[in-house]
Amino acid sequence: MTHLQAIAFVMFVLLTVAIAIDLTETLDEVRAHVAETGHSLPLVLAQYLSYRAADIVTRLLPMACLAGAFVAELLRHQRMEHVILAAAGAGPGMFLASMLWVGGIVGGAQVALEGWLRPAAVFAQTDLGIGSYAHRFRRGESGPRWFLDGNRAIRARVLRDTNPELREVMVFEGVDEPALRSITQADRAIPGATDQEWILENVVVWSPSGGQVLFPVRHDRLVLQFPLRQAHLEYHDIWSFYLPNAALRQIATLEGTPKTADGQTAVARRYLALFLPGVFALLGASLAQAARSGRLIAWWRLLALGTLGYVTLVSVKAFWSLGEMGTMAPLPATTAPLVFALILVMIFQIRMNGLPGRR
Repeated sequence: MTHLQAIAFVMFVLLTVAIAIDLTETLDEVRAHVAETGHSLPLVLAQYLSYRAADIVTRLLPMACLAGAFVAELLRHQRMEHVILAAAGAGPGMFLASMLWVGGIVGGAQVALEGWLRPAAVFAQTDLGIGSYAHRFRRGESGPRWFLDGNRAIRARVLRDTNPELREVMVFEGVDEPALRSITQADRAIPGATDQEWILENVVVWSPSGGQVLFPVRHDRLVLQFPLRQAHLEYHDIWSFYLPNAALRQIATLEGTPKTADGQTAVARRYLALFLPGVFALLGASLAQAARSGRLIAWWRLLALGTLGYVTLVSVKAFWSLGEMGTMAPLPATTAPLVFALILVMIFQIRMNGLPGRR
């Protein structure tokens, strides 16, 4: 129970600081929204802060677990709990069992936050129209964007909406060849009846041949097969870890696109969310135990071990970025920091308690 209380307290402190920093940047925006809509200031502020809290807690819960478990072990050492338990015959197994229980609770919370609460909160904040997400993820038409598929390329404006579409479309065939095979212009492209099918409307097809441009051929509608799904446009230019599960599955299961690695890394993160905070809670507690020197705390060692834990935690986001950019495969990118953290735990636990079955 001490570990959960310490984790909750550290999470509260981190959340309070993050909210205070956020409000210094957005309070004027909240007031402008209230003046424009006529809604109650406390109601709008509470609504906005609840959305921000879901996002902040998702980001900082592993940090709270690392620091909270670290602090909890120091408190237990101060009360000499480990001495009392050892005198009563309790071994390291009791500590590991309690940390497993703590890990299950915080891991379940992280799964809910990562997979459901944060995506819902981020896009609810976007619809509210306040804060950085409202500016970055707002619905509407973007400037020209490029989409590539082997020897083809599409240049178009993206309408990011629940019914997304491409506007001012140009399709280039043969971009890897000395001369283009054709250029297709269309007013817009909308999703077709089947997956990866797009309907071009008000179409003009130009077919260069031997250096001469033939007369354009006009069509009311044409069907284009292109590895692009509706979710790619609805959530265009948004990192996959923000997306709802249904949209994320659409993006992650379509191979060969620039968003595939990002989507697959986000899927792996959601599966591993059950273990992430618990592993770092166990690491934080093990590091604090390793700082003990008899009945005293070696403060220089405590500082070094705390730094080691923090660097290990920061490496998680670094490896996630490698997976999102396609530099590493998604599964190694998401599991490597956890494996390293568990290796550290094993090293410190064996050093303090010996191998299992040995005295």
